[in-house]
Amino acid sequence: MMNRSSNIRFGGPITPMVKRLLIINGAIFLIQLAAGSYGYTMQQIFGLSHEGLVHEFKLWQIFTYMFLHGGWLHIIFNLLTLWMFAGSLEEIWGSKFFIKYYIYCGIGAGIFIAAMNYYIYSTVSTAPVPTIGASGALYGILLAYGMTWPNREVLLYFFIPVKIKYLVIMFGLIEFFGTLNSASGGGGISHIGHIGGLISGFVILKFFHSKQNRPAVKTANQKNPISAFLKKRRLEKKKRQIEKKIKAKNLIDSLLEKIARQGMSSLTPEEKKDLEWARKNYYPDDSETLH
Repeated sequence: MMNRSSNIRFGGPITPMVKRLLIINGAIFLIQLAAGSYGYTMQQIFGLSHEGLVHEFKLWQIFTYMFLHGGWLHIIFNLLTLWMFAGSLEEIWGSKFFIKYYIYCGIGAGIFIAAMNYYIYSTVSTAPVPTIGASGALYGILLAYGMTWPNREVLLYFFIPVKIKYLVIMFGLIEFFGTLNSASGGGGISHIGHIGGLISGFVILKFFHSKQNRPAVKTANQKNPISAFLKKRRLEKKKRQIEKKIKAKNLIDSLLEKIARQGMSSLTPEEKKDLEWARKNYYPDDSETLH
């Protein structure tokens, strides 16, 4: 991947949640390989099929399908995509929002897959093989990366520099026409899953856009509403004390001016009380000192 502001770099940061996803996907793929012929059974149980989801109520399939892969090329491409694009998003979003976004994109893609397969195969006797792979979630990651850094460049096929926004558009068009072509039931690539990941990612970002762009560090008021309330009360008290002190000073100045002109005996009983009040509030004792 190439960024003009930072020269050329390959891959992205290995952030905590990206690291976990890389390990989990890799480990499950190795389990599939070790299972041999039972790997097919794993796909039937944990892969996504509209029959399993709708008729057999295997609701976990909408989640588990994205952690299975169909071969070395499949797993390598998906893990490479995860490594290249996901870490930068986790750095600015935080791990919590990142993993929610990843999973929701995968689930959203799965809903599109199940809906299309139900529409296509409900009228025929054959059923498609279960869908597996994290591609739907990764297309959501690719979309988010393109929306966040549209002018960054990637090396397409490790050779051709292209801005990420154009890459997302190009992939979107490929998957759209691929979906139209596969609507008859043919093809071994889940184009609708890729489209579903893009659409799900777009919807999620629109709903969570303001939340996603808030600073990661919250203010003390946001963290503790009780502390914010007490702080407000302290400020209000200090404001009242300052206003009282200003009033006392003005009163002292006016009465001292009268005393200087006419003497102490010129003060009325009410003015003497006012002077005493002003003295106490302008020269408070230690217990009344402002903090």
